[in-house]
Amino acid sequence: MSKNLYAVILGVAVITVFAVWTMKNALQPALEEPTAVAAADSPGMGGDPEAMMNDVKQQIQHLQELEKSDPDNPQILTALGNLYYDAGMAEQAVEYYDRVLKLQPDNIEIKVDKASMLRMLGRSAESVAILREIVAAVPEHEQAWFNLGVIYGSDLNDAAGAMDAWKKYLAISPNAPHADAIRQEIARLEKEIGG
Repeated sequence: MSKNLYAVILGVAVITVFAVWTMKNALQPALEEPTAVAAADSPGMGGDPEAMMNDVKQQIQHLQELEKSDPDNPQILTALGNLYYDAGMAEQAVEYYDRVLKLQPDNIEIKVDKASMLRMLGRSAESVAILREIVAAVPEHEQAWFNLGVIYGSDLNDAAGAMDAWKKYLAISPNAPHADAIRQEIARLEKEIGG
């Protein structure tokens, strides 16, 4: 398996686990059981965390060596950003994502990942701005709508914004794994606002 494919697979697995974790925290009781199932089924989960971090460190060192000879290679920069993302090192991830975006300003997936890292850094307003830019350009971008709902609901205490984002998410993906939990959260927020 090529290193780029491995990095993409690892990135997808971590993003999936992060999305599940985010939803669990946003919609606590409704997702406890599905989260446990999703985490157990995710590749790389359940291993020794120290060994996993050592593996990530080795991958970062290897990619940084490659970067020295090809500093403007978006694949290398993306892989480094994704590894820092996976390791929860948001500042470093944002640094590499910014470098990718200088080379590929229309890279939507890098923008989504950067927005997630900005949220981790407590910069939710910047995250929302990026996600709003994404949905303006690609109105059917599920992950951007989902993330907007989480940020509005969890970080910004904006129930109307969360409901709007999640309704748009459900319109695009009505049978998503978390669709029922999101519908329940929307109903709860509607009662909260109305009552």
